[in-house]
Amino acid sequence: MSTHESEPESDAESIASASSITASTFIPSFTPVPWYHFSFRTIVLISLPLFSLLGLYGTLILGEANGLFKGIIAIISIDDPKFPTTEDDLLMRYTQIGWLDKQLTILVTFFAPVVDMNQGALSMFSVFGAGQFGAAWALMFMESLRMGNRRRVVSFAGTFGLIFQNISYTVTVPIWLFIYLLTSPVSKPFPGTHANSVLLVSPWDLRILPASIALSYIIPTILMGLQSPSVVSSLTHQRLIALWQPFPLWTVLIHMFLRSILQTLSTTLFSSTTKATTTTRPKTTLGTTYLSNAKPVYRFILTLCLVTHLPILILSLLPPSLIPSTLPTLHAMSAQSPLDIYIPYFPLPSYKVSTLAEGTHNFLIWDVYVGSFAFLLWGILLYRNATTEKAIVDPNTSLPIYRELLLGERIEDGMAWRKLAGKVVMWCVLSGPIGALAVLLWERDAIVRQKIKQGL
Repeated sequence: MSTHESEPESDAESIASASSITASTFIPSFTPVPWYHFSFRTIVLISLPLFSLLGLYGTLILGEANGLFKGIIAIISIDDPKFPTTEDDLLMRYTQIGWLDKQLTILVTFFAPVVDMNQGALSMFSVFGAGQFGAAWALMFMESLRMGNRRRVVSFAGTFGLIFQNISYTVTVPIWLFIYLLTSPVSKPFPGTHANSVLLVSPWDLRILPASIALSYIIPTILMGLQSPSVVSSLTHQRLIALWQPFPLWTVLIHMFLRSILQTLSTTLFSSTTKATTTTRPKTTLGTTYLSNAKPVYRFILTLCLVTHLPILILSLLPPSLIPSTLPTLHAMSAQSPLDIYIPYFPLPSYKVSTLAEGTHNFLIWDVYVGSFAFLLWGILLYRNATTEKAIVDPNTSLPIYRELLLGERIEDGMAWRKLAGKVVMWCVLSGPIGALAVLLWERDAIVRQKIKQGL
């Protein structure tokens, strides 16, 4: 009898002990991570395709809906087509290759109001956009040259450049950035000891990169902006616009040519001096000299953004009375407000543009903004990655302390996030989104250099 009575007690005790074990697993201080909590990298990866879709809508879909593309096709389809806003014949033959000539004719017609300095708000935005576009291309080309990107898809910057010249910058660039984050080791946190195999760019590439961009992009941009017929003839004007279109190809070819010439000259003229120097001078780590070689490139890119943005912004804020009427182009530009220059119309599919210039202006606003802010978001991620690996916490060094920010931990009042946001906003105002991107990448490289010096 006693044995039967003890069995229920044993069962009760076992159940109680099991429940106590189960209850002890629920720690009051433990807060489960919600399913919707994403890392910043995941947020960027999700955002980039959305940027591409947004750019697709703002450029290609709206361009079809508002009559821009139909207007261009109507201009080139008549029996005796004329160059927009003139009575000059529209050039239809450039290469004697049918499909290529047709594409160039469409692009030349599209860019006709863009390079016309009498188009007010469009003319001003064109100067700003040319600087942002060229600076973004320089950074994109520089990224393709990094050690970690060699023989990867993102290293074919020239191919992607030709694609965005024919589709649009705002659709193509977010896709390139998305591929970059998925495939490039540069997009992931890495210690300074790995910088030689990941981040660095050949010193030769860095030295000639500004010259390559100047010869392939800046000079052709200036040439296609020469006014017709006051400076060049209409046919020459159209040929210069067509010459500008494949500038990504010109960049690759000019860069390869300059590099081969300079390396050959260096080998033949300074080989004996180099041998004597290398025997007497200790070897220097590439990582410690990288930033000194990259600094002129970043300065070049930032200057390009500043000189094409600040004057336009200041001119739009000045009252027209301050600009003398003896400068009619600048006087007319000063009458444009920042809203006219930088803000597109509300993107309703039912809206119809009244002129080719209006449609082109709206297209370029979407093209520059969406593509550039996608680039900036990508740059913020790379900037953050620079200190996630073995972050430095020594207050005596010059390295910014962002450990709490970069590891996703809260710090008091979110000061680190506000500091980063303030820096981005300030440089966007001064030099546009690509100028802010250049500053972030420049500082990212400085942080990695500091890691190399401290052996991290």
